[in-house]
Amino acid sequence: MNLIIKFCLIFLAFILCNQKNISGQDKVAFQYGDVTVNDFILPASPVLDSSEGAVIIADIGKTSFIGNEYRYFSYVYKKYSRILILKNSAFDLATLKIPLYVPIERKSQLNEVKAAVYNLENGKVIKSEFNKNDLFEDKINSNTSEYKLTLPSVKEGSIIEYSYTITSYRYFDIPDWYFQHLYYPCLYSEYEVIFPDAMRFLVTKYGIDSFSTKETSTVKNNKYIMGDLTVISNDMKQRWVMKDVPSFKDEKFIFSPYGYLDKIEFTLAQTYNGEDIQNLRTSWYAVTNDLLDEKNFGRAIEKDNNVNLLNTVEKVTAGDKTLLESARSIYLYVRDNFTYLSSDRIFLRDDLYNINKKKKGNAADLNLLLIALLRQKGIDADPVILSTREFGKNSPEFPLLEKMNYVICMTRSFGDTIFLDATNPYLGFGQLSLDCYNGHARVISHRIYGAVYFSAERIKENEITSVFITNESGGKLGGSCELVLGDFKTEILRNEIKSSAIRQYFDDIRSAYGSEIEIVNTGIDSLNKPGSPAKVHFEFTIPASDDILYFNPVIFTEYKQNPFKAEKRKYPVSLPLPIDNLYTLNMEIPEGYTIDELPKSAKVSFNEDQGIFEYAIQANQNSLKFRSRIILKEVFFPPENYQSLRDFFAFIIKKFNEQVVFKKKK
Repeated sequence: MNLIIKFCLIFLAFILCNQKNISGQDKVAFQYGDVTVNDFILPASPVLDSSEGAVIIADIGKTSFIGNEYRYFSYVYKKYSRILILKNSAFDLATLKIPLYVPIERKSQLNEVKAAVYNLENGKVIKSEFNKNDLFEDKINSNTSEYKLTLPSVKEGSIIEYSYTITSYRYFDIPDWYFQHLYYPCLYSEYEVIFPDAMRFLVTKYGIDSFSTKETSTVKNNKYIMGDLTVISNDMKQRWVMKDVPSFKDEKFIFSPYGYLDKIEFTLAQTYNGEDIQNLRTSWYAVTNDLLDEKNFGRAIEKDNNVNLLNTVEKVTAGDKTLLESARSIYLYVRDNFTYLSSDRIFLRDDLYNINKKKKGNAADLNLLLIALLRQKGIDADPVILSTREFGKNSPEFPLLEKMNYVICMTRSFGDTIFLDATNPYLGFGQLSLDCYNGHARVISHRIYGAVYFSAERIKENEITSVFITNESGGKLGGSCELVLGDFKTEILRNEIKSSAIRQYFDDIRSAYGSEIEIVNTGIDSLNKPGSPAKVHFEFTIPASDDILYFNPVIFTEYKQNPFKAEKRKYPVSLPLPIDNLYTLNMEIPEGYTIDELPKSAKVSFNEDQGIFEYAIQANQNSLKFRSRIILKEVFFPPENYQSLRDFFAFIIKKFNEQVVFKKKK
């Protein structure tokens, strides 16, 4: 086919698809309370299977705006959902939780709450509505409450339905919309927003599924009563629809599923007050200056505002001879004496003096206190804000503070840039948790302006396993194994040991290798020395008395099975850190035996220079030497590279399962 004709056909198809997508013909009407017998019968859908615990029949939202007494806008958010419960594993959906912003002034309002359960009994629909007295408020903090209600009479086969309205002065923070859900498929999801002409929002889409409808229209002559003002506006209405949205099938090697769900987010970028246009969050430079002037951030850590911390600094650093020693002492003081309270805030919850007195706080509290203490000692220190892996990515181009959830400390006083995090008792001076290695971060400073990048690809960490095996009496082989971990694997191990204890850790190793291998004299060095890599070591014995011995030289490894079992992958692979694993074995040939079969050495590359696998084995009459190394430099692999990644590890596992055959001498 002529390329020009082919291009024209593709272009025509594109136009027709877009015309279909904005037609608005698939608008579905759902009305609260209008539940019939037919609604209990699910339509055919490609996203349904017998494993589903519930199906979201409809999820519909709408945000519009009204004028308020402060001469500006409030938003009105309406939410409606209808859900069919299929299994008791989904009964948690019958408890509705509605977060609400409720400061002392300009509180958001929750209105028009309706909820009901519908059951089929003898061919009739029986409706049970919730009692409004059962709606109660749970105060989360000084600014946020969570309203909860639990629906009655829920059982397998029930339909639950609810709707509510939120009116909020926070015109700049309209609700995002999730078309996709973690655990349950959704047959129909719709969101509509009517934007006043006085505001421009940046709309960002996430996820990989497409809209069945995406339409834009104009609402002319909308009237807003703002105190004593009446404003006439030509507004923009946008509407998005997705149909047959599958539940999120969680896959291994994903930092946070919320970063992949189908959703849209809104960021206010520009406002107009009738006279002037104000561009908001146009640069990180402007946001940095705002943060430096924020009383719960930049102003709180200014040296002159924290003289009351000086006594603490003098006590903590007494006897230190250098500023570097003092920096370590101050870091250890916060790390070892404060309780970390997890949260997603980058702002202080309290005055630094009170935080220092109470000895607890979130990442902002602890690390901003650390910065203030360092500054009192005359050590240059500044905050760095970032988003952790679990929280999701943030944009280096557009400054969205709501995408940042963590604060660390940066100091440049010792001829090098050192990053500190005092929230984690398992980290040493100058170490960060793997969760911080999530790309773009921002330095907030009067002196230093710009971005820093904590990229997992730049992590250099080796893992070395050394195994030695010698002959023992009684037809046995005796050996020792030593595993030296890098800093990040050590952090993971310390967290694992915290939850399971050392004894359980080695019991798990014993279980993995069965009863034939006896593991004794176990230990872990430097486990309680943050900043030092851990060294796992133990001794073992292997029976060696049969006429033929089958021996796998890769005795101890985490790669017993292919970590990528699924044949297909929908989402990218995100490894926690690059791989550099070295395994060596030095072994005496079992006494009275000779080698009958020996695996072949091999060396393969992955995507040219992104990775390598080496398998080298050699033997003589007295000894066997084996060496393997797995290197994988990249940590992010798009779905189209999944098969080659899976094949790479399949080859590794195949080689790791090959055995040396020893035959008893005659």
